[in-house]
Amino acid sequence: MRAWGRTKLGAGKQAVPLNVIDMNLAISAVSVALALAMGLILLVILGRINRSEKRWKGKAKDLDRQIGQYDGVFGAYPGLVLVWDEATVGRETDFGQPRVFGSPAALASMMRMSEPGGFGDTAMRVLSGLADLDLITDDPKRPTLRTLLGALRNEGEPFSTTILLPEGNIIEADGRVAGAQVVLWLQDASIRGEDERKAISRFETSRTMAEAEPVAFVEMMSRAPHPVWRLSSMRRINWANSAYIDAVGGRGLDDVLHRQLHLDATTQSEAMSVLETGSPKASVRPIVTASGKRMAMQIDLFPVSGGVAGMAMDASEAESLRQTLDRHVAAHDAWLGKTSEAVISFAPDQTLRSFNEAFTTLFKLDPVWLQTSPSHASLLDRLRETDQLPPQSDYRAWKKSELGLYTNWPTEVPEETWNLPNGNLYRVVRLRDAEGGISLMFSDMTDKMTLKSQLGTLINVQRATLDKLTEGIAVFSTDGRLRLHNSAFADLWHLEEDMLQDNPRFSDIIDLCFPLHHNAEFWDNLKARATDPNPEIRRHVDGEIITSDERILCWLSRPLPDGATLIAWDDVTASRKTERALVERAEALEEADRMKSEFVAHVSYQLRTPLTTIAGYSDFLQNGGAGELSDKQSEYVFAIQSASEDLAKAIDDILDIAAIEADKLDLELGDVDIFDLLDHSLDYVATKADDTRITLDLQCDTDIGIVRADETRMKQVVYNLLTNALRFTKPGGLIELGAERSAGGGVKIWVRDTGVGIPLEKQSAVFESFESSRGGVGLGLTLVQRIIDRHGGWVELDSVEDQGTHVTCYLPREANTEAAHPELFAVVES
Repeated sequence: MRAWGRTKLGAGKQAVPLNVIDMNLAISAVSVALALAMGLILLVILGRINRSEKRWKGKAKDLDRQIGQYDGVFGAYPGLVLVWDEATVGRETDFGQPRVFGSPAALASMMRMSEPGGFGDTAMRVLSGLADLDLITDDPKRPTLRTLLGALRNEGEPFSTTILLPEGNIIEADGRVAGAQVVLWLQDASIRGEDERKAISRFETSRTMAEAEPVAFVEMMSRAPHPVWRLSSMRRINWANSAYIDAVGGRGLDDVLHRQLHLDATTQSEAMSVLETGSPKASVRPIVTASGKRMAMQIDLFPVSGGVAGMAMDASEAESLRQTLDRHVAAHDAWLGKTSEAVISFAPDQTLRSFNEAFTTLFKLDPVWLQTSPSHASLLDRLRETDQLPPQSDYRAWKKSELGLYTNWPTEVPEETWNLPNGNLYRVVRLRDAEGGISLMFSDMTDKMTLKSQLGTLINVQRATLDKLTEGIAVFSTDGRLRLHNSAFADLWHLEEDMLQDNPRFSDIIDLCFPLHHNAEFWDNLKARATDPNPEIRRHVDGEIITSDERILCWLSRPLPDGATLIAWDDVTASRKTERALVERAEALEEADRMKSEFVAHVSYQLRTPLTTIAGYSDFLQNGGAGELSDKQSEYVFAIQSASEDLAKAIDDILDIAAIEADKLDLELGDVDIFDLLDHSLDYVATKADDTRITLDLQCDTDIGIVRADETRMKQVVYNLLTNALRFTKPGGLIELGAERSAGGGVKIWVRDTGVGIPLEKQSAVFESFESSRGGVGLGLTLVQRIIDRHGGWVELDSVEDQGTHVTCYLPREANTEAAHPELFAVVES
């Protein structure tokens, strides 16, 4: 048995067992132990917290010291540094809230271009002032700091650029991404190495002057008669001319800048659009000026360095243009009233809109009824009642199709011809306007058809006339079909009339005629002249062919005004036999002329020796070899010298002509400068012209170039032409020597005088030997013609008696090589 302890109890109290007391004591001991343990733990934790706090306070002091050092570095940097921490970027025009670092001098430098404002928006003011200034760049897109900064903040595209300030200074700008931040470095090159106080003072002075007088605009646009103004990047007006001040009712420029008076509210929103897009914007709208005048104005806004410029022009001229348009419409209506064509117009609802007097006259309608604007259907019914419509087997169906054009207009509406019961013939043209209305134009073709009938009669008369001709005539239309021919044409080519019916094509005619002339190339060329629209191909040409039956046919091709081609044929076989007999006779005469030329040449050679003696002694006497001569004697000797020179020249001409006719005159070909040739020749004869008081004129470009010719012979040609002109031009007259390039690279040389001219009946013989219209040997023009012909060219003469003569020589670019020395070309070929 367990023993229980004893205890003394008071009266009335119950005794407590001993085991209960022991349990309470154990619980109290455990609680005290736990409390002591928790206290020890708290003491340890508090010790650790104190040590950590001391360590972090040390680190915070180190960081504050580093930040102070970094601030000192940024303060010493001669520029501004803007740092963005925002993760979200707004519009391009929203510059956000960057932090600003840098020196005071740099801040003062950047604030020169900024707008007035508080200190809290310093970054916005600096960026707004620089964002739209010009950059020094070769980029054709002409970016601005605004666009570059937007690309940096949105796409992380770095940049380095140079901003050009209005006064000519520059600011270097560099944008980079630094981790999660965006950094913009701005540095004014003009403050490097300068004391900050001096730089700040200088910037404040220049800013005050710039705000007092914006020279760039005052000098240029202050007196413009129309409003001109300028807005900053913040869309604030910073300059305006007097016209703008008057338009907005300002008391002066300061009042406009202070109150920010705009033409209207739309101007500011349009300015923002110009800044965002960088593109000009133009609009026309009514503006009420300060004087109460309402006027249409064209407002142009365009980007400039640092902002937006605006111009407002009076667009009231549009009203004038509208009035001008009304006058044109009235003039058009007047023209409709005067034209002989009958015109009527219907509105889209098929009611009559307008008509002219010719319409009422043509259809004999009452104008009063037409002015009631009847419908198109009513007009058709009225015309049917008066027999002024073409007969229709089903009038209702025809009328329905006519009115159906208002709703179903075909792609093409061909012209129609109305053949009326009274015999009249009308051409009808229908037109549809942009509104859906239809206009009809009627032309009275009755007289025209009568004339056409008369023309047919005339053609029949012409055909009968052509049949009486002995020459074969064929007319081909532009499509190559035979339009007209006579019986002689069929007889020449042995054709039956039924072969030429139904207007056969030219190729079919060739097949029929080919057995009599087997030359395909000839027929192809002739066909081209009849069918090719090229005027160079269809020019006037003629020729001669020999048929297989030994007939000689002459032909000619002539283009007609209407585009057709006439080809004529003539059998000249008999005449050619006669010509052959004449040619033989001419050859005999030519042989006689050759013998005459040889005789003349022989005599000329015999005359040269005594002529040389005469010339020599006359020169000897003239030069004082036999003593000094008196004036009279000197005059006689001079006459002898002149006669000797003329005779010597005549002999030389005779010998040259004889050599040419004998085909013994070879050309000394070389490069001949045309201008030098003419200039020297003119100088050579200038003395004689001065003696006779005749004006010489040279018409030739200095750069006309060269030709391949015999320079000596060409000088002889020009000299002969000039001496002829001098001989037959009276004192006070004019002689013109000129040259120009001709087709094919050749040269055209001419001499024109105002002399006595050549009679018409003698012009045909001037190029023959020993023929002169007014005295002289008669060899000058003959030799000219022979020498030019020797070069492969030709000579033309145009002369009017008592008015003057015009001689033109045509030279090819290269002379005829057959007339040159053969040994020269043998060397070239080798």
